[in-house]
Amino acid sequence: MTPFVAERRALRLSAVFASLLAFTGLVLGLASSSVTILFDSGYSLLSLVLVSLSLLALKQARKPADDHYPFGRLTVEPLAVLLKGVMIALVCLFSMVSALWILIQGGRLVTLDLALMFGVVNVIGCLVIWWLLYRYAKISRSSLLEAELRQWQMDTWLSAAVLLGFALTWGLTLTPWAGLARFADPVMVLIIAGYFLPMPIRMVRGALRELMFGEPVCGIRQEVMQEVSGFDIVDEDVRLAQIGSFLVVDIQLDKRQIESAEEILESIEQHCKLRHLRPVTSITLVT
Repeated sequence: MTPFVAERRALRLSAVFASLLAFTGLVLGLASSSVTILFDSGYSLLSLVLVSLSLLALKQARKPADDHYPFGRLTVEPLAVLLKGVMIALVCLFSMVSALWILIQGGRLVTLDLALMFGVVNVIGCLVIWWLLYRYAKISRSSLLEAELRQWQMDTWLSAAVLLGFALTWGLTLTPWAGLARFADPVMVLIIAGYFLPMPIRMVRGALRELMFGEPVCGIRQEVMQEVSGFDIVDEDVRLAQIGSFLVVDIQLDKRQIESAEEILESIEQHCKLRHLRPVTSITLVT
């Protein structure tokens, strides 16, 4: 299976699971009057919209260069990740404001039987899709799929926290402090949304770095320098930038090294294949 096929299958699978969990959660959330379930299902519904955006970005990023886009559409992938991060952050902030309003109004009672049933189903579903996406991510290491994986990781921990919260709320109803159970639902939203808010912030920061052609991370520069170390090329001669699944490499050569240019580029392209990256290479002649 090629990285492109793996990435496309993973995103489509993510869309199917997101739609199932979203609509199931909306029905149970309205039936149980739980703002926590509505937050979780709203996040799943947002995931469906965002994975559709990822599929569109995947298609656009692989279009060849043309008259309108002479350098291709390299920045489509990080732009999609940026939009996903912003939208997830907005959902978290909106949910926190809604939870605060419910607390001010005196809390809200929920139907715990439906809430616990939703929690169990949601945790199992999220774990399955997270595991499947993790397997696909080993084949295709694109920023889109990594963002999708982080998104489902967040949803899995969110669902587990919701299930734990409902279980604790049910336990609270069996104690002399049962009256406090009406505040548990909005408090859970505040804790969960506040805890996960840094994740979309990191997504936005990483996407902005790629959009601005920032230096790649994860030791890519060291690996590239090892590939070209036998051609008398120093660190200052190599410029790198990772944009989504593309690795932009510009190497400065003088006239004495130009005969090795083809061999240098082939070495870099082979390295990119091993990391499931698509190389965009260029040679700059210096005197």
